[in-house]
Order: sequence, then structure tokens, then C-alpha cells
Amino acid sequence: MAMDIQREMKGLGLYPNNITYSILMAASERNNNLEIALELLSQAKEDGVAPTLTMYRCIIGMCLRRVAEPSSLDRPLLSLDTSWPQVDSKWAAQALMVYREIIEARIVPSIEILSQVLGCLQISHDPSLKRRLIENIGVSADTSRSSNLCSLIDGFGEYDPRAFSLLEEAASLGVAPFVSLKGSPIVVDVKELQIHTAEVYLLTVLKGLKHRLAAGSKLPNLLILLSVETTQILSSKGERTINLAGRVGQAVAALLRRLGLPYQGNESSGKIRINGLALRRWMQPKHSDSRIGKPGEFSSFQSRLGKEISHQQRNIRSGHLSLD
Repeated sequence: MAMDIQREMKGLGLYPNNITYSILMAASERNNNLEIALELLSQAKEDGVAPTLTMYRCIIGMCLRRVAEPSSLDRPLLSLDTSWPQVDSKWAAQALMVYREIIEARIVPSIEILSQVLGCLQISHDPSLKRRLIENIGVSADTSRSSNLCSLIDGFGEYDPRAFSLLEEAASLGVAPFVSLKGSPIVVDVKELQIHTAEVYLLTVLKGLKHRLAAGSKLPNLLILLSVETTQILSSKGERTINLAGRVGQAVAALLRRLGLPYQGNESSGKIRINGLALRRWMQPKHSDSRIGKPGEFSSFQSRLGKEISHQQRNIRSGHLSLD
């Protein structure tokens, strides 16, 4: 009925503005009708109406819903042609395209929109898929310890590596916090972040530490600050308050368990700790080259990166620098 009224308005020479389109787009989201929402976005552009952040948020939210739906016929696939496990889904592509429109229009996206886009780039938690990712980089290991090999995969087998670039860009726009590797321990505060942003933020820290280790530096401890919730319970001594892990804390802890990265503490306490030695062992897992006919030629991302950084360090010390 609302769409009919909009067409009637146009027939009378009354053109809708961005408020009208935002209301129609929100109604489309409530009905989970992405096709109508995309049609409205196209109509708004034809009418010379600048799309609003609400309109973009509705479209990206519906793309995420389709990516996350277990029954979806268009589940996110992975492109394994390269060492980059890239999410190959029309819904993820649609979300990225709309998000790029936001940036190009010089509109500052909200933290909610950023988290939704990152969610579209999340890789399925299917264990068999993670084994395929490990096999794709040409290594093998004891199956009981294969989760430790996640550190060798770009994106750690959790997110499309493009998610890191999105987070860094959002930080430059002031939407997300900058990732800092300063301090000992390094403090990773995700209390105010949403789930997907918190996970990618933590993985970005791990990526930075991976580079530091490849350069020969010692790894510090990691302190992760999480949000907690409180609730009242009745006990034999009366009513008392207890802390419960929030949704973000539960998600971060589950992420670490999937990665096989041991941590100390409990998410319900609001902080967990990862030892620097445990980090080092996780980033240097024991493995063997599974590439037939090429014994001893395995070169993981980490070892290649280490050689490149060592080469740069020698050039800096010797003064042989080049901008080519």
C-alpha cells in the first residue's frame, strides 16, 4: 500500500524526499524484502535524492541476514584459487558495494553498519572447511592439533582478509578504535564494540603480532577487556549480585577456542589474558609440507614475511635503501 501511495504521489507531481525513502526502506527491512529495498535505492538515485545512512543500513542488514541464514540457498562460498580465503557470495558483494557507496559519498558509517559488513565477510565455522584451508596452503599436521595451524592462514580461517582493510579504514574515519601494539601487556579493549567488530579487532592485533614475531621480536602478553552483565540471584544467604559474560565476551572466548589459542581467566570476570609464550607457540605450530614432490620447499606466509623483514632490516643497517 505504501508503494502504491508513492507511485500515486509521483503521478500527481509530488516527488518523495529522503525521509519518504528511508521510511519505505525500513518497512522493506522489516519484511526482509531486499529486492524492493534495492529498487527503492535505485529510484531514489533517479529522483536525485541522496541516499541516507538508514537506507544503506537496511540493505546491508538484509545482506547479513541472508549470509547468516543456515537455510539460505546462497551460502557464502570460498575462493581457494589463492592463499587468500575470499568469501564468494552475491550478498557479501552487495553489502561491500553499498558500503563503498557510503564511503565515496563521504558519509561516515556507523559502528553498527561496519559490524554488519564485517559479518558478511565471516567464514563459516565448518571444521571441514578449515581443514581445506589448511590443505590449500600445503601443510599437514596431527588432526587433533590442526586447529593450531589457523595461525598460518590469511584471516586465520575466521574472516575474509579484506575485513582487516575495512577495519583499518573505519579507524581512520573515527568509526572504530585504532589497533595499538604498544604496551606490555598489550591491552585489547572490546567492551564497547559489537561482535563482528570485536572479533576482527582482536584478529588484527594477532596479525600485527604475527608480523612482529616474523621480524624476530619478543611477544608480550595480551590482556583482553570484555563487557559483563550483572544479575540478581537468590541464595541461602539472600539475594546477591553476580557477573555474567556479555554476548561480545562469549563470542571472543569462542573465537579463541576455535583458533586453539589458550587463554587464562574467565570472560565473566571482564578480562582474559593470553601469555606471550603461548602466542609464540601458537604462531609457530609444528607442521610438515604436504606438497607432493616438493620436499623441503614449504614456505608459509610467516616464513616468507620473516625473510622479507630480515632483508629490510639488513638494508636499513647497511644504508642500502631504495624506493623502487
